[in-house]
Amino acid sequence: MLMTNIFTNAVVFLNKKTKVNINEILFLEGNVNYTIVHFREKNPLMIAITLKKAESLLKEHGFVRIHKSFILNLHYADQSLMTNNEVLFQKNIAIKVSRRKRNELKERLSAA
Repeated sequence: MLMTNIFTNAVVFLNKKTKVNINEILFLEGNVNYTIVHFREKNPLMIAITLKKAESLLKEHGFVRIHKSFILNLHYADQSLMTNNEVLFQKNIAIKVSRRKRNELKERLSAA
């Protein structure tokens, strides 16, 4: 399920005080002007930035926006777990994929 070229210790500052290790993030969930960061082993963290801002910070690190409310870490996604409108994820989480983003996600997953 994990891609082989996962980052060693890549770190990003999501806001002035919040520093996170890229390879610990599973996905991000937007909630109005807040973003909930879901981790592999830690509890979720709510931070005061928009999902659009988080997307711009994480895009170059293998993250893709799959819905207006979700950004997915492609390093933990698997094409075999993708149904027509959902991606099954670790911890038995199903994330909706928007119609417009479905083809882009399929291409990115098959290229990995």
